[in-house]
Amino acid sequence: MPVVEAFRNAVSLLDELRAGGTIKDYALIGGLALSAWTRPRTTRDVDVVVLLHKDVSWKNLSSDIEHRFHKRVFLQEGNQRTHIKEKLSFIFGQIEIDLISARGFKLAQKAIEHALPTDVFDKRVKVATPEYLILLKLLPLSEQDSVDIKRLLKKADIKKVIELAKTFHLTVKLEPFLKN
Repeated sequence: MPVVEAFRNAVSLLDELRAGGTIKDYALIGGLALSAWTRPRTTRDVDVVVLLHKDVSWKNLSSDIEHRFHKRVFLQEGNQRTHIKEKLSFIFGQIEIDLISARGFKLAQKAIEHALPTDVFDKRVKVATPEYLILLKLLPLSEQDSVDIKRLLKKADIKKVIELAKTFHLTVKLEPFLKN
């Protein structure tokens, strides 16, 4: 299954989970979301932040994907550095799908809330705005994240980025990027 088809099918799966009441909402983040706002770059996975309904646990979501869609799911514990508490991954065609829980992760919740519907590979999907992508990339701040942030700053509302960085206590991490 080609990557584009795998992505479309993964979005259909997420839409089905939302329609079925497991997922309340979701938004694309990571390298693929970056490609919606800037020149596309390669990525090895599809990163999605997910907001579950109150009565649905992360294990419920994992079981739902395994049983309804016949996908083997790998549950992972999050880490403090990135603020991720719950994450699960599964392979869809040729791509890895990483679902990151927004539960207890206020920045991810706001990224979903402010995400914009965008066409990605002819599939309508909510994509985190450049401002929120910058903040999410400041958390792990890998070498690739630094490159991505510099590209996103050219598309972002800088005043809004600065305001959001203050709100989420990321000003110190953002400042070096604003000096360039």
